[in-house]
Amino acid sequence: MARASSTSPPFARPSRTSSPTPPASTAGPSSPSSALKPAATASAPTPLRDANSLPRGYWEAKDERDDLERAIRRKIDQGYPTSNIIFEDTRRAVLFQDRARSLEADLADPRQVADLLHRFYTHTEPDIRLLEEAMDEFQERVPDLARGLAAKVEEAHRANHPFQEAFAGFFTLCQASLNPNLRREAVDEMLVQHLLTERLFRNIFDNPEFTRRNAIAVEVEQVIDALVGESFSRTEYLKGLDRFYVAIEAAARTITDFGDKQHFLNTIYERFFRGYSVKVADTHGIVYTPPAIVNYMWTSVAEAL
Repeated sequence: MARASSTSPPFARPSRTSSPTPPASTAGPSSPSSALKPAATASAPTPLRDANSLPRGYWEAKDERDDLERAIRRKIDQGYPTSNIIFEDTRRAVLFQDRARSLEADLADPRQVADLLHRFYTHTEPDIRLLEEAMDEFQERVPDLARGLAAKVEEAHRANHPFQEAFAGFFTLCQASLNPNLRREAVDEMLVQHLLTERLFRNIFDNPEFTRRNAIAVEVEQVIDALVGESFSRTEYLKGLDRFYVAIEAAARTITDFGDKQHFLNTIYERFFRGYSVKVADTHGIVYTPPAIVNYMWTSVAEAL
């Protein structure tokens, strides 16, 4: 099954099978640029995904000898999603959208086929529509919020003694671990990024303890705890982004594969940088470590051990 883009999607029908093919491997997460997606499971065909790895539709191809109506009832009873799915047997197609039967098409009629495909590829579920709107709003709002956080960090450098002590230890650690020539401004930027995006990492991967178990995140959180303890309320300051966070978290719940969640979060993070600092995005490009590299590092260490 080929992956579909959300704009001008290439169209490819799946190979004709009477039932989904089980996954052949559960290897580590794929690269963000990979077009390979997990195989179908017993409860759903392989989804066609957009550029954010969000499932946008499903295609269930049956054999012409099958009873299409019976097959549809059986697959829906098995738990197949009916948010946006085509069932077809080479002669007739049935489209379900928003949990209801939406259209039937004679596949020998070019106009009916064109209408079927247009409806299928242009359908957008409410959660994804809200995400797209929230993303545009987020890119507009994040520069002001980031500048406000940067000002609070700068003030803490001057007057917040617990923050100064915590920052000095973290700064030394960063220079020793990352780059001895690392400047204080770069670490300040890291704190701002973390404050704005930590909730997404925690909730998208459903890991409330992320910031207390990840070694680097623990150190960052200690510095931030010292910052917010005297300066401001983290929750109140970021309340203006609640709509954005909720929209992203709702869209992420449609993704079950860990690698696809990584790809989705990477895309969000790139959009964040375009809003936060175009200069940083253009200078450093992809600032996160790509999943393919992380997977290689993890595999290499596991092999060595």
